[in-house]
Amino acid sequence: MISLEEKFKRHLQRRRFFSKQDTVIVAVSTGVDSMVLLTLLQKLPVTMRPQLVVAHVNHELRDQSAVEEQFIRDYCDCHHLALAVTHWSRSAHPASGVEAAGRAYRYRFFANLMKQRSARVLVTAHHQNDLAETMLMKMIRGGQLDELVGIADQRPFVSGQLVRPLLPFAKQDLVDYARTQGVKWFEDVTNQDLAITRNRYRHEIIPTLQKENPRLLDHLTSYHEQLQQLLDWRDRWLIKQLKVVSAGDELDLVALHRYDQADQRALLLEWLKQRGVLNVKRALLTAIEKLLADQAAPQGQLTLPGVEILQRRYDECFLVSRKKITAQRQNTPASVVKLGQRYFINAKQYLMVNAGPKKGAGQVMWLAPDQFPLTLRHWQADDFIILKNGGHQKVRRVLIDQKVPQQVRDRQLVLVDALGQVVWVVGRKWSWFTRPVDYRQKWQQVVVSIEDK
Repeated sequence: MISLEEKFKRHLQRRRFFSKQDTVIVAVSTGVDSMVLLTLLQKLPVTMRPQLVVAHVNHELRDQSAVEEQFIRDYCDCHHLALAVTHWSRSAHPASGVEAAGRAYRYRFFANLMKQRSARVLVTAHHQNDLAETMLMKMIRGGQLDELVGIADQRPFVSGQLVRPLLPFAKQDLVDYARTQGVKWFEDVTNQDLAITRNRYRHEIIPTLQKENPRLLDHLTSYHEQLQQLLDWRDRWLIKQLKVVSAGDELDLVALHRYDQADQRALLLEWLKQRGVLNVKRALLTAIEKLLADQAAPQGQLTLPGVEILQRRYDECFLVSRKKITAQRQNTPASVVKLGQRYFINAKQYLMVNAGPKKGAGQVMWLAPDQFPLTLRHWQADDFIILKNGGHQKVRRVLIDQKVPQQVRDRQLVLVDALGQVVWVVGRKWSWFTRPVDYRQKWQQVVVSIEDK
């Protein structure tokens, strides 16, 4: 029978996670999994063994934590291994969500250590049982198909890779190896707490399933590998097809809608993922698809998780930062307009209202005395302009008719009078004010113009 050491060596040779020249950070908790991982790495042939740096986090959650820290210090000193230790102070522990907060703290520590040591690889001791637990938990919770893969044996981390070289090996194999080789480890009593979801899968659900089929772990590992291969093929196809439907930051909706519905959805999700929008829930995805397919409303937007807004502009869509939109609005706040002064409407142009008669370029307007002062502000949903025939038109309809892009529409300015009536949709359309016969004697002539900075 092939020993675990030989299987581990062959696995590393096949997967090529790292080389002898690499500095590898090894996450060690002093539990059986991580102590076996460290032992196996130490026993690699010198031609394969990288430079090892042991990383240990004292979470200060148990009295035994101090004993475990001293053990790993003594172990590394005895075996001439570099060691980095950090403490997660009890004062920093949250009232709830301790497990998630502890994990976040650990990985921040690992990331900083990789930078300090110029290490390309972080290895953790996740094994076959962890993979099975994660796959089943993901299946029960629901979500995207990608999540059913469970745990990948490597993924990008900081500027390198997070590697899980024990993923093909069952927990029992690691325990058996530790016992026969005299590897010392510590048991974490919290691993028996059935109030923790993962522990229920570990101690109750999976053992029950294994009674139905003792090869459960092997079968789940096989499904993991098959699904990973299928997803790798899909990702290659998506990357190739995205070049057809996406130019720069925009998604070409005409090109997208040439694909069948399933392919459209996959391309859309990949396009969003590449822009940092992850874990899109079914309800939101349905809303996005409706927005992009609606022929009656060729422009619109949806707020996405995080800080992004998805905007549709006729035959394309793109992402805009909510912070950017807010900043753009704040750059042009409502301003009372004084005659002869400049008011910037964008980074390159400003608006001026001068007293008549007309001098130079600009639009001549006659306004009643009670219409002053004028104000420059962003348009609002109930704004409208007065038409020459006595009717009125919503500013929103003006922008739609002129096919103003959504991101430009959000920043559209209007010039309004003291009564709140829109005088001018800046740069687009004027209101019509019916003048009395003697308007030249009683009204004020102004010249409204846009000039370059």
